[in-house]
Order: sequence, then C-alpha cells, then structure tokens
Amino acid sequence: MRQSVPINMKAEPELRNLIDRAAKLTHRNRTEFVLEAAAQRAQEVILDQTLITLDPDRFQKFIDALDAPPASNPRLRRVLHAKAPWE
Repeated sequence: MRQSVPINMKAEPELRNLIDRAAKLTHRNRTEFVLEAAAQRAQEVILDQTLITLDPDRFQKFIDALDAPPASNPRLRRVLHAKAPWE
C-alpha cells in the first residue's frame, strides 16, 4: 500500500455542510467524497487538454462518420414514440 500524503484546505461552513450532506447520501466520508470529486474533475480537465492527432485519411473517415446520417434504430424510435408511464 502506498503512503498517503495530506491535502489541507479550508472551506466556509455552508460549503462543508453541503459536501457532508452529499457524502452521506453516497455513503462516503468527507475525505472520500472530496477526493473522488476532485479526481474526476482533474481527469476531465486533463482529457480536455489532450491532443489527439490523426493522419489525413483517418481524419477524413472521422469527418465522414460525423456527417453521415444516423443509422436506423427501430428500438430507439419505438421508445421515443412511446407514452411515458406517468402520462
């Protein structure tokens, strides 16, 4: 097991209470909740800054796929046209 390192921070009481409430709803303690949320956001930021490169042929295939009409999906069409149970 790797050694943990401390992360210290201060928060307004209202924010701490909000975090504690959400942590309790997810059956986590404050530390677990904050670390999970921070790690998820950190991954999003890093992925948003990741450069993906394609050779011209693959780039054109990607653009063609984006421009192509969607494939027929009868199950999805049926669900979208079905009446909601609460209606």
